[in-house]
Order: sequence, then structure tokens, then C-alpha cells
Amino acid sequence: MKMRLKRRVAILVGSVISIVMSFGCRHPPADRPLPPGEIPGMIVHETQRPIVDWGIPTRGAGLGFVWPEHRHLPPLQRPQTEEIFLSPGQPFAPYLILHAGQPITVLVAAILDYQQIPFELNGKYGVLHLIPLLPGGDVELPMRIDVPGEGLHDLIVIAFLDPLDFSTDPVERLSMYARLVGRRARIRVGPSNRPAREMGPILHGAPVPRGVTLSLGVALVRPPRWPWDHPSRPGGQLTVVDGKAGQPLSVAIWASNLKGEKGADYAMLLFFNFRQIPFRGLQAWTIHLDPDTEAILTGEVVLPSAPGIYQMQVVYVFDPYRSIREREVRAPFVFGSQRIAIRAQDP
Repeated sequence: MKMRLKRRVAILVGSVISIVMSFGCRHPPADRPLPPGEIPGMIVHETQRPIVDWGIPTRGAGLGFVWPEHRHLPPLQRPQTEEIFLSPGQPFAPYLILHAGQPITVLVAAILDYQQIPFELNGKYGVLHLIPLLPGGDVELPMRIDVPGEGLHDLIVIAFLDPLDFSTDPVERLSMYARLVGRRARIRVGPSNRPAREMGPILHGAPVPRGVTLSLGVALVRPPRWPWDHPSRPGGQLTVVDGKAGQPLSVAIWASNLKGEKGADYAMLLFFNFRQIPFRGLQAWTIHLDPDTEAILTGEVVLPSAPGIYQMQVVYVFDPYRSIREREVRAPFVFGSQRIAIRAQDP
């Protein structure tokens, strides 16, 4: 994974100049700096200090769940929290575990059945929870998520890393690939095994064009400008783009399973300033990609009317509503595209 990430960054670095030239990413005049765009619905928590250190070395950030009655157990002795059974009306109410290898600020969000939802965390209720973390062990915060309706539910909890970094330096943006940690859980309420949400039509990918050797998993890219154009070409991958406040911005989502070992359903959600937004009329897109196939979804995002710097990212998982414990999913993790910066200028 580390070698693959280094390769992605190396390829992207060579494209930075083309990206800047292609989109005219000029810095605003010095006398008119753009402010960070508003992150609506953000609940600010006080700085959290670790309450327990299990002696497990950590270099980055991590996230998990633990039931209240198992907090005293070492992590490897705790029961699994990947597949959960609840009675009708019973909330999902574990402790959220957060840890970091260095001081960092995270923005915690919850997605239930592929829709972002408000939830309670450490006694505060909201859609987004901003939490400064100190290193040295685990932070454990009580959380509560209501799970309405019987059947199977997919839950995703995400911690966006350094959400207040509104840098518009293309090179620095390259280091923001993914920039999130997350956990999935499949929750069954009552006896029904029927998914709580119909994911809508599943699109199918097309063969990767001959000669294409780059795959970024899922990435935000410039829409192809002609039939033979491709996101893998220099200037195709986005880091910083300019747009007009209140106007639509053309963008594409490129999903690729080049040289993949197996096929999977990719469930993808688009986040603008950490709030889920529809793309081409849908809150979530599901695309099936067999090995060596890809899909490119082109569309538009209407920018806020207030000029400023905004951030956008795709969050995705494999094989929605499949069993994690039975290894029916390609990988049980939460993934993210690169997080791009958008400079919304005055029209």
C-alpha cells in the first residue's frame, strides 16, 4: 500500500504544472484574499486527551468502536463491532475510539444507509463534530445513533483529518490523498435481512483504454474534453481549481479497478466542505467494476454564493450491505479520494 501511494504521488507531482495551467489556478490578488468557506452544522468540542494507553504504537490517526461494558478489556480481547444485532427502537450506542500519533484536529461524521445524518457524540448533537486530539493513547467518547426501521443497515463513521487546512498550494494538496479514517458496521435490526435502502441502478464499468497505466481508485478529475481524452493524462487529476461563486463547476468522478484482483460494487458519496451533496441528482452512486474496468461520471456542482475557499472529496466503500464477517466485501475499509481545494471567486 505504501509503495502504491508513493507511486500515485510521484505521478501526480509531474502533473501539478499542467493542472495549474489547465484550470488557470492563479492566486487571488493580495488585496482580496479569499476566506475559508463556511462549514455548516459544525459542533466544536474541547481538546480531548487520551484516557488509556494500551502500549500499541501508532503513527497516524485511527477510529473504532467499543461497547461500554468492554472498555476495560485490552483491544484484542474485545468482541467484534463489525456486525451488530439490535432490537427495533434500540440505538447504536458504543463509545467512539479516536487516537492519533501527533496532535491533530478531526471532523467526525456519520453516514447511515449512505445518507449523512446528525448524531450525538459526547453529549453534543449535530452533523459534524470538530475534535482536537492529543497523542498518547485512546480517546473514548460516548456516541448514540438512532437506527430506524427493521432490516439491514450500513453505518459508516468517518474522521476527516485536518479539515481546517484550506491550503491552495497544489503541491501541498497532493499530500491530502484520502486524509480520512473510518469504520464500517453492518447493523441488523429485527429478524429481516432486507437492506434498508435500495441503492438504485448499478452502473457497470467499461474496459480501461489500452495504454492507460494509472489508477487512483476513485479520484476527482477534469471532465474529458474529447473522446480520446482521459483522466490519466497530465492535467487530468485535480488538486486546486478556480470557479465562480454561485455558478456551476464542471467536475468528474473517475473510478478505476485497473489490475484489480477481483470485482466489486463501489458505493460513492460526494462531500463538499464535509457535507454530503447530490451528484447528478443522486446522493450515492453504485458502480460495479470488474478487474481492468473503469467508469467516469461527469457532472456539475453549484458553488456557494459566498466567495471563498472550499474543499471537496469522494468517500467510498466496497460492496454495500454485504457481510463483513463472512468476507463478502472486497475490503472492509472506508476510502477517500484526494481532497481538492476550490477557489470560488466573485462572478
